[in-house]
Amino acid sequence: MLSGDSSIPLLIRKRRWWLALLALWVAAVGLTLQSHTADIRQQSVQVATEGARNMFRMVVLARNWNASHGGVYVPVTAKTPPNTHLEIPRRDVMTTDGVALTLVNPAYMTRLIAEMAQSDSGAVFRLTSRKPIRPQNAPDEWESRALQAFESGAKEVLNVETTEHGDLLRYMAPLQVEQACMQCHEHQGYKVGDIRGGISVSQRYEPIQTHTRASTRQAAQNYGVVFCLVAALGWLLLELLRKRWFDLAGKIRELEDTRGELVQSEKMASLGRMVVGFAHEINTPIGVAVGAVSQHEEILAHIGQMLSMEEVSEESLRAELESLRQGGALALSNLRRAASLVQSFKRTSIDQASEQVRPFLMQELISDVLFTLQNVLKRLPIKITVDCPPDVKLHGVPGLLEQLLTNLIMNAVQHAFDGGQRAGNIGITVTREDDTVLISFADDGVGISPAHIGHIFEPFFTTRRGDGGSGLGLYICYNIVTVKLAGTIQCESSLGVGCSFDIRFPAHFAPASNKVPV
Repeated sequence: MLSGDSSIPLLIRKRRWWLALLALWVAAVGLTLQSHTADIRQQSVQVATEGARNMFRMVVLARNWNASHGGVYVPVTAKTPPNTHLEIPRRDVMTTDGVALTLVNPAYMTRLIAEMAQSDSGAVFRLTSRKPIRPQNAPDEWESRALQAFESGAKEVLNVETTEHGDLLRYMAPLQVEQACMQCHEHQGYKVGDIRGGISVSQRYEPIQTHTRASTRQAAQNYGVVFCLVAALGWLLLELLRKRWFDLAGKIRELEDTRGELVQSEKMASLGRMVVGFAHEINTPIGVAVGAVSQHEEILAHIGQMLSMEEVSEESLRAELESLRQGGALALSNLRRAASLVQSFKRTSIDQASEQVRPFLMQELISDVLFTLQNVLKRLPIKITVDCPPDVKLHGVPGLLEQLLTNLIMNAVQHAFDGGQRAGNIGITVTREDDTVLISFADDGVGISPAHIGHIFEPFFTTRRGDGGSGLGLYICYNIVTVKLAGTIQCESSLGVGCSFDIRFPAHFAPASNKVPV
């Protein structure tokens, strides 16, 4: 079944692996949402913090204006009574029309503005110092830590503090002693530039949390929609990919089966040519041997007649014996020729059928290949020359090289020499360099077009489809060399000049599979 086809990746073949992809997608979306939520929370805090900074800046600006004028006189009311902690001359004055005025210094004004801000916005800010003139301005525990931080160089302090009234976002920045401040604080030992205290701003954290939760819920909904859409679309695409991959795997299997059948057909055709050539070649020596043996019977019968005569000349008897010896020598010679042909046929047929690994001589292998093709080649105006040293010994599967050379020769006959209609030459040169064998196969035929040379090793590519070409000859050669022999094959050609194949492979090769790859 296709579901068990190992050529299909496991991720495509088994849907359970898609759950791993889904888990990765969940993790990615979760981490992204977590990061986005943290950004929302941080942004909300930053907005609130910036509001506290602005409030601090406005208060400091108002205090500076107040200090630059030495304080501001306001009418004495229940909300603005005289500041009992301000001990300076002319703190309280009376206008010419009888209105009582009291001096409001920066600290007193800060307290009045804080009371107004608390009633309007809910934000609480107050002036505090580790040396307060007014006892109510003494710092609480958080403010005390902040003041210590300012003395260590901190520019501001921000925290979310849990109190009995709920969580508070607390902000505090320092106040430095300026020349205008010395009127009220010089007696405390301050100098210009000292940190005399700070202004803390506190606001409820619940509104910030509410806004953060709303934004987080909206982000979670958006991420959820994106997650579902991408997950559904991804699953659908994987299903489509899986179906296409299975369809493609089925087509590839059909193609490989068909290609395997064609390869086997070519191998059987090669074997058929070998059988025909062998039958034709062995017929001559066997016929001669049979004729010689038949003549022996006639000579023996004649000798018998001569021996039955009363007188037989020695010369006549010797002549008959010489004829008998010559006939025996002729029969023996032709029978040896037939035995050699049988041995060559047996060696070649076994090599092509079994593809066993064994040592062999390259020159002998080429002779066997030419012998199997003799019945085809002898009728063609094509001359084959071989340049191979007799001591080139290899170890591997000789049947692979026999099929390689057979395909190259028949390809040259069919394409380079127009099926044998053109005369020409084929040269086979074999050399060995250390553990590498080089085979140069060249012809002086019609050559290959530049548009086709890049496709000659592709399966089913042929320019003679209508003349019975299968397009597998050179494809099989390429697979034998690159896969079975672990070598290389290169082709160079020019139109009208011919074609050459340079083949390199190890002298010792042992293919992992006994079948030519298809």
